[in-house]
Amino acid sequence: MPTPQQPSLIVRQKSPQNIEFPFASLSDWLIPTELFFVRNHFPSPDLDARDWRLRVDGAVERPLELDLDTIKAMQSTTFTAVVECAGNGRVYYVPPREGLQWQNGAVGNAAWTGVLLREILEMAGVKRTACEVLLAGADSGVVDANKKTASPGPIAFARSLPLEKAIADSTMLAYSMNEEPLTRDHGYPLRAVVGGWFGMAWVKWITHITVVEQPFLGYWQARIARRSG
Repeated sequence: MPTPQQPSLIVRQKSPQNIEFPFASLSDWLIPTELFFVRNHFPSPDLDARDWRLRVDGAVERPLELDLDTIKAMQSTTFTAVVECAGNGRVYYVPPREGLQWQNGAVGNAAWTGVLLREILEMAGVKRTACEVLLAGADSGVVDANKKTASPGPIAFARSLPLEKAIADSTMLAYSMNEEPLTRDHGYPLRAVVGGWFGMAWVKWITHITVVEQPFLGYWQARIARRSG
């Protein structure tokens, strides 16, 4: 929680929790984790790292299942990157746009530590027929049936990256944020960090990576992408 000297976060939605950094208070190039904005489509899953596993399958030579200790034992890398919700500033649209009415604070800069996604993919052996890497989180639910963009039923949050982006130096699986373990709201125990891309690609609570041979056209990839463009 913020100290008396720290500004208060702005609640945009209570359930699932969506909170905004008070951008006018920006005073440093790194945003403290306790003040970092939170963007959730579904309630944050309560994962136990002792039971959590990362599965890697699809168009690979060697399907994998890795625990967190194994991933942490790999060569780590740290870089600082900005993540921004694609809806940041939505409140200023005329006419209004569907979605959370963010002002300027759905953005933040942090130091992320983890392993390059490329290292995991190399362990699995990506087949030459691969075109994208699909990242799926443990969060799931039903998108409001009253909205134009309602989901067809219960769905998980999943997004894909082109293979060339998945193996880039700017794409990692992070287990640390600002030199501390990820918090539950920020993707504990493992999340994607995709430098230069909007936050929708930074999948949190990752449990499953699937290398695919055709472009992914799931709900969060196709329908939402068309709406946001």
